Amino acid sequence: MKGKVGILTTNFFNPEGNRIIYGGAERYGFELTKLLIDLGYGVRWWQIGTGWKKELLPGVDICTIPETKNDLQTFPNVNQHFYEQAMDVDYAIYFVTFLAYPQVLKKSISISHGIFWDYPGFDSQLPTEVERKEWLRRMHIALGGPQKIVSVDTNTINWANATWPNLFHKFEYIPNFVDTEQYQSRIAHPDKIRVIFPRRLTYVRGLNETVRAAEVLTKKYPQVEFHFVGRGHTDQLEAEALKWASEHENIYYYWQPPHAMPEILRHMDIALIPTKGTEGTSLACLEAMAAGCAVIASPVGGLSDLIIDGYDGLLVKPTPTDLIDGIELLINDKNQREKLGANARAVAAAFSMERWREKWTKVISEVFD
Repeated sequence: MKGKVGILTTNFFNPEGNRIIYGGAERYGFELTKLLIDLGYGVRWWQIGTGWKKELLPGVDICTIPETKNDLQTFPNVNQHFYEQAMDVDYAIYFVTFLAYPQVLKKSISISHGIFWDYPGFDSQLPTEVERKEWLRRMHIALGGPQKIVSVDTNTINWANATWPNLFHKFEYIPNFVDTEQYQSRIAHPDKIRVIFPRRLTYVRGLNETVRAAEVLTKKYPQVEFHFVGRGHTDQLEAEALKWASEHENIYYYWQPPHAMPEILRHMDIALIPTKGTEGTSLACLEAMAAGCAVIASPVGGLSDLIIDGYDGLLVKPTPTDLIDGIELLINDKNQREKLGANARAVAAAFSMERWREKWTKVISEVFD
């Protein structure tokens, strides 16, 4: 074994340990763990929790830190516990950039999954100028500590370069991945146009705007279906989504594990990624592209690294009106729909799993070997 890698995150499971989170970052974590194992490293994860311990993969433990305090959008107490508990590991990966504050292990990497302070309401959590300046100071420390910062998008790198030019050498751009081999050609349904929202049920992902669009467009176009496919943060939220969908014709809610998504996406025509903030190079977007769906996304975070407006998708503001207009355009223009989908499928090949693994392997060898 080359050595032990400790990875610190906030939540892979919920803090009680009884509900796994099926989000893009968590799937990223699975693949990163597999890569490290393939390269000959031992891996152990730490997250916020109530004292339980689980296996993420055979031989890969998730340990918990019973500390939940969020201090100015950082977790210094969690960072300190990890620093003390991970003394037997050789290398560290801080799975979210702010977890690298205030201290890091000597040989360490942090990951930016996209800017997380661009969502509506973030300023309300740091209401004073003093608090905002302190948060910015902590971010500078968090970015300055690790030897390398892997950023999944160029948006974060551009912001950091403009804010702290002296950090430019820290960043490595490694966009997210899609396993294109899992995605076969789409199955046409001539009498239907199927629209999918393949995201978690959160407002920051554009859920409320998509709900409005679904209600309007399914009434106007009887051939249009909307499929909401993603988990909510609680069983109650999922139950409410199921009840709402059952009350509307041609609107469906369900969720499936990640490995089932290639087959689901084969039957879809249009995919919606109307994020309002905290977005990198979205795995959901890449999967929809690989499946040949016509993608409608917002120009937020790393989505503009994936979508060229009018070529492999449409970029629209994440408002109900703009979303409805974009969907309606593609409902009524089959040629445009098919052109965007074909181009999206071709572009997705540039974000292959193989390329992602190669770039990560290079960073790991530079920092850990």
